[in-house]
Amino acid sequence: MPRPDLKTTFNTVASIYDEVRPGYPDELVRDVLELSEIDRSGKILEVGCGTGQASRLFAPLGCEMTCLDIGQDLIEVARARLNNYKNVRFVLCPFEDWDSASKFDLVISATAFRWVSPRVRFIRARDALKATGSLAIFSNQHVRKDEGFFAEVQEVYSEHYVVSDSPRDPSNPTTSASPEPGTTAFADPIHRVYAWTANYSVEQYVKLIGTYSDHIALPESNRMHLFDGIADLINKNYGGSITKHYETALAFRRKKA
Repeated sequence: MPRPDLKTTFNTVASIYDEVRPGYPDELVRDVLELSEIDRSGKILEVGCGTGQASRLFAPLGCEMTCLDIGQDLIEVARARLNNYKNVRFVLCPFEDWDSASKFDLVISATAFRWVSPRVRFIRARDALKATGSLAIFSNQHVRKDEGFFAEVQEVYSEHYVVSDSPRDPSNPTTSASPEPGTTAFADPIHRVYAWTANYSVEQYVKLIGTYSDHIALPESNRMHLFDGIADLINKNYGGSITKHYETALAFRRKKA
C-alpha cells in the first residue's frame, strides 16, 4: 500500500493530469461491457475518477454513472469534460466513506483502487453491487523499464530522487500474502492484458512524471534538478522524444450469487 498522504497530491496538478495522463484501450472497455453483460439501463459506480480518463470511455454507453473522487479540482475538470453527458454525476467522497441506497451493476476503478484502504475496498465494492454485479479494476503499467532511456535515466534518479516508502511507478499493483477482506464475495478474477505504446516529447514526458504522486512530493529543488536532468538526457541521447511501453492490466470479478 502506498503512503496514504500521497493520494491527495494529484489534485494539485489537475489540469496537467488531464492533459498528459493516458487513457485506456477501447478493447478493454469492450471486454468489460461484454463480461459484465451491462446495457444502457444499468448503473455504474466509478471509484477514483480523477479527471475522467476512464469515465469518458464508459459514459457514451448511456448507463447512469456515479463517479467518486477525493479531489475537488480533479472532479471539476472531469465534470467539464463530460458536461454533455447527463447520465454522469460526480461526487466528492472517499470510497471508504461512500454510502448509497442505490446498488450498481458494475463498479470500475482505473489506476485508483490501490489508493483505497485494502481493509475495506473489496468489502465496499461488494456492498455497492447488486447480487449479479461485477467489479472491474484496471491500470496502466510501465513495462520494458530495463532498456534504453528508462535504464539510462536511473543514474539521474540516483542523483536527485529522494527515496521514500512509496513506489516510483504509481501503477504497480499492491500484493499481499493473504486474500484481502471481501475478496471471497467474488468469483476468481479474469485477467486480461493489453499492450500499447505512447510517444512523448521532452515537454510531454516531464509533464507526465510531474503528475506522479511521489514526484510531486519531492522537495522542490530535487524535483526541478531531476526534471532538468531527464530533459537533458532525452534531448542529448534520444533526439528529443521517447517511446514508453505500456500494458493495461484488467482484473474482472463477478460477485457471487
